[in-house]
Amino acid sequence: MIDEVRLAYAALATHGTAKHGGLVTLGIDSVEGTYVAMDEHSRQHLLLQTESKIEIDPGVTTLGISTRTLQLVGGEILVLDVTCLFASLSEVFDHFAAAVIQRIADAAESPADAVISVLAAWRNFLVPPAGPPSLDKIAATLGELLVVRDAVKNSGRVDIGFWSGPFGQRHDLRGGRTAMEVKTTRAHTGYRVTIHGEDQMLPPEDGHLYLHFFRLESVHQGKLRLTAVVDELLDAGVSAEQLFRALSASGVPPGDLSSTDNTTFDALERVTFPVDDQTPRIVPSSFSGGQRPQGVVDITYVVDLSHTAGRALGEDEYKAVTATLALGPTAW
Repeated sequence: MIDEVRLAYAALATHGTAKHGGLVTLGIDSVEGTYVAMDEHSRQHLLLQTESKIEIDPGVTTLGISTRTLQLVGGEILVLDVTCLFASLSEVFDHFAAAVIQRIADAAESPADAVISVLAAWRNFLVPPAGPPSLDKIAATLGELLVVRDAVKNSGRVDIGFWSGPFGQRHDLRGGRTAMEVKTTRAHTGYRVTIHGEDQMLPPEDGHLYLHFFRLESVHQGKLRLTAVVDELLDAGVSAEQLFRALSASGVPPGDLSSTDNTTFDALERVTFPVDDQTPRIVPSSFSGGQRPQGVVDITYVVDLSHTAGRALGEDEYKAVTATLALGPTAW
């Protein structure tokens, strides 16, 4: 559905500007009574045929929802008009429109019910841009997302529920008894990483933990761009709702993605280490009694992994580990 919606909006963009107050409209052939349109301000519209006037409060300032009469060849129809008011949210709106149309097709819901249902899940994605995320935030999110992309590619699975770090879980990536921490640095030398807490370097029970070290350089017209990796995952079939929820939780909401377009990187180095008793780390067993001393409320420390370089995983091992992350318990 998303491909049909994208192609329709792209076709509308080549049709020229609508007359004042009017719309340039195309029907979505696969679902009767659904249309996409653009107005004289190049704003995207989703039009859904309805039987009566409907009032829906979108609950966000980025959307407008009203009922209007649509003039078609041979007559006119009443439609529910959902308008994207912010150009920066155009790609998010593509997926929102596709989700609404798909819900109408799959669940045979009324247009109003479909819009209300999708809005309930998507409202947090349809927020005004807050401004470009920091360079460090973009780099860190890109590092994790590149490993997510590898896991999807190497496993053939598109469920990215294993990307657990954004939701406050102990490890960045976790599938079954396999976990991975992703540490991204923009330093040109050294293998120092910052660890938070005494359990971050603790493997899952009866499982395995790995640390993926990513060295990125911020350069003009670099080969890596956050929005490009997002598009790759969406094109691979990853759920837009699932991906956008994780991005929002990671601190890069979908509405801010377009502001990262000119921030590009080159990958200087990628290396994955097993985390075990040979790894410099602080874990609960490091303390007398198996827990941090009373009164110590937080632990943050820096480890140097340079002397463990010889233990790095080979390419085939890395592929197997990332595939296991996406496959979860079924891989064991």
